Amino acid sequence: MRTPRAMLIMSLGIMLLAFGAKAQGSDGMNRGVVVSPARLVATVETGDRLPPVRVRNATDYQMEVVVYVGRGEHRWNGSPIYFDSPPEREWGATYLKLDKTSLQLEPGEAETVIATVGDLTGVQGGLYPVIFFEISPSSRQEGAAAVSRLAVLTLLQVAGSRPSDLAVSSLDIQQASPGEAIGVFPVITNRGKVHTSCSGYIEIAGSTGDVNTRLPVQPVTVLPGCQRQLALWWQPQELAVGTYYVNAYLSGGGCSIEADQWAFRIIQPYALATRQGDLVSWYPDRVYAAQATPFRLVVHNSGTDAWRAWGELLVMDPAGGVKAQVSVDSEEVEPGGSGQITGLLPPLAPGHYTMRVSLSSEGVPLLETERTLDVMAVDAIAQR
Repeated sequence: MRTPRAMLIMSLGIMLLAFGAKAQGSDGMNRGVVVSPARLVATVETGDRLPPVRVRNATDYQMEVVVYVGRGEHRWNGSPIYFDSPPEREWGATYLKLDKTSLQLEPGEAETVIATVGDLTGVQGGLYPVIFFEISPSSRQEGAAAVSRLAVLTLLQVAGSRPSDLAVSSLDIQQASPGEAIGVFPVITNRGKVHTSCSGYIEIAGSTGDVNTRLPVQPVTVLPGCQRQLALWWQPQELAVGTYYVNAYLSGGGCSIEADQWAFRIIQPYALATRQGDLVSWYPDRVYAAQATPFRLVVHNSGTDAWRAWGELLVMDPAGGVKAQVSVDSEEVEPGGSGQITGLLPPLAPGHYTMRVSLSSEGVPLLETERTLDVMAVDAIAQR
């Protein structure tokens, strides 16, 4: 067994809290200018031509498109970062030479842009230019209009380059509050010179070696010199007190990715939190006809999560027809506590009725129950 790299102590207790590329404008431009594909991936040598990028004007207007090259990276969460400055454009023009730098497209017209790889002497590994398409209506159109920009990222690996070197450089285990889903956040670092896609799974196992879960990692790309943080979530039904080990089984470029072992410890019994309510009392069950009458329900929080209840009270005649409908709600009720729900029953004719109340909290059903209601005349109880 690998030596644990990090130990995180979590207090997971009984009182749990979990419950459990198109550019578009306005008016006639809303169909946009379509650029495809959105990404190019290739192993290249000097002078190679990349697959063509197709640009189609799907608007009702004549459009002008300016094309140039910048550079790309990505943030921890994988969202792209585009560099577009005079030095970056000079760098881009060196390594990707475009056969067209401007287009003028009539409505429905399409053209292609082809990039040729420049001199790669001295380049090790890969390079990551971004082809930008700056789109605006033709100057013949009247009025002001926004300029849109699309980006086509090119992931290029120099032929003969060595595979990249990936490692799980850190792994964080978090939980917002006891009972909520456990978050596992590995950070993948690319220490090599070319981009690599990685995938696999994160395994969580008990001290006896029994596997509790395997969290799948979908393929993600990490550029050289960059890091990529993954976000994986696990909501176990229950966990016994003890230590749990986290192992990363990831691979990229046909090779296993280096990773240490991490651990966290459960110090109190853990079970999935619940939202549940029970009826304690309901008053009254007899009222007088032709007058509004206060009612009161006492409800008990029999779950493990605090809640505030909303719902409605229905009064129905023997045939099931609704004779009254009253919205109800409660204040927040802590686990193990009770709360009151009060309101007014509207005036009703003498008779025998059924009252039904349904309560929920943030869309989670709490309780649904019913009871009889006798509406009395002045001097008699309504007959059943």
